Amino acid sequence: MSLSGNEPGISLGGLRRQCLFAVTILLVEDSRSASEAIRLFAAESGARVRRADSLHSASRHLAIYRPNVVMVDLGLPDGDGMALIRHLASASTPIGGIIALSGHDRGDWQEEALAAGAAACLEKPIASFREFQETILGVLPDATRRRSPDDRHFDLSDRASVQAALMEDMQRAYSLLNEAMQAADEDTIAYCTQFLGSIGEMLGDDALTEMARSVLEDTGAAGGLLLLLNERVSVAYPRFNLRGVA
Repeated sequence: MSLSGNEPGISLGGLRRQCLFAVTILLVEDSRSASEAIRLFAAESGARVRRADSLHSASRHLAIYRPNVVMVDLGLPDGDGMALIRHLASASTPIGGIIALSGHDRGDWQEEALAAGAAACLEKPIASFREFQETILGVLPDATRRRSPDDRHFDLSDRASVQAALMEDMQRAYSLLNEAMQAADEDTIAYCTQFLGSIGEMLGDDALTEMARSVLEDTGAAGGLLLLLNERVSVAYPRFNLRGVA
């Protein structure tokens, strides 16, 4: 499927029929693969995305840019996404369209995120193109004047940019985890573990997901996670089988 917002010859009227036409999104997300999937969903819907990969980067963006929607991953390399949600919701000029993101089971964090000020929550990997559109529309004040979400099948599994981003995420996690184990840096080990658990969920890699969960319970198991990750990076996943993005 081509990205209609980028095709030559598409009229302005055609673009305006996209349900998220001219919506601006700040995505605060450390995973390149999750960011690329959301960018593609947004482009197909008519929205524009800027990405911040940390709380620090998000602050720099927000100092000069006011998006319609801010999507915040709860596990970031330099702090807690929940704190950013509270800050945005309680600012003197609050942002209403805040969406919390996490690769963990929604039941574990949704109540806290909504109490912090999020208007909606999305569990990664995002289940469908329609769910993405419905969630964004649900936090927009002009949603009733926009086109309804569509039910098109939008498969990201064959997108080269997503595949490349997934491999980059895994190589980065391997490097970080290896260095953290040598330095006995438990905070970075914990960060890498939750990051890899989310990647495992996105890939449908149950072994990687379960190993990450075991390290969350016992950091002494991090060596096993590093070995498993090394296997995954070495074989380079001939084809990633993305879960929940059709």
